[in-house]
Amino acid sequence: MESPSQSRVVEEQDCATEPEPDLAALWAEGRAEFFNPAPGRAKRVARWFYDRFVRLHGSPKQIAWGAALGLLVAMSPTMGFQMAVAIPLAAFFRISKVAAAVAVWVTNPATAFFIYLFNYKLGAKLLGYPVNAQFLSNPCWETFWHAGTHAIVSLTLGGVITGIAIALPGYFVVLAMVQTAREKARRLRQKTRR
Repeated sequence: MESPSQSRVVEEQDCATEPEPDLAALWAEGRAEFFNPAPGRAKRVARWFYDRFVRLHGSPKQIAWGAALGLLVAMSPTMGFQMAVAIPLAAFFRISKVAAAVAVWVTNPATAFFIYLFNYKLGAKLLGYPVNAQFLSNPCWETFWHAGTHAIVSLTLGGVITGIAIALPGYFVVLAMVQTAREKARRLRQKTRR
C-alpha cells in the first residue's frame, strides 16, 4: 500500500507528463484564422448581418437614420461608450436603436487605431496644429490625454468631419438596401400565394 507522500509524487509525475499548451502557437493560429478566414466564411457572416439588418422593425427611413447616427457616433472619440451614446440618441430621435447600435461597431478594436489616427491627423491639419509625434509613437489613452487639448480638439473635429462624410452616404445606402430587400420579400410572398 502506498503512503500519502508516494501517491502525491505519482500524481505530480502524471501532471508533469502532460504537455503544456504553447500559448504563442495558439495565439498565432488564432490570429492567422482571424486574418485569413476560411473561404466563404466572410461571405456567410456578411449575409447573416445583412439578413438581420433588413429584418429590423421600423420603417426603412427609421433604420437608415439609425445606421447614419451609429456611423456618426462611431467616428467620435468615444470608444468604449459609443453604444451608451448612440442608443439614447436614437431613442430621443425615435429612430432604430438596433441599427444605431450595430453601426457603431464600425469602430472596433481592430479598426479603431486606423480610424482615430486618420481623424486626428485630419483635425490637426485643419486646425494648423503640429502632429504630436509622441502621441503617434505610443498610441494609448494616457499619452493621448497628456498630449494636450489640441489632441482632443483635433480628434473630435476630424471625427465630426469623417462621421458626416460616412453618415450621409450610409443613410442612402442602408435606405436603398432595406427598401430593396423588403420589396423582394413582398414580391416573393405574393408569388407564393398564387
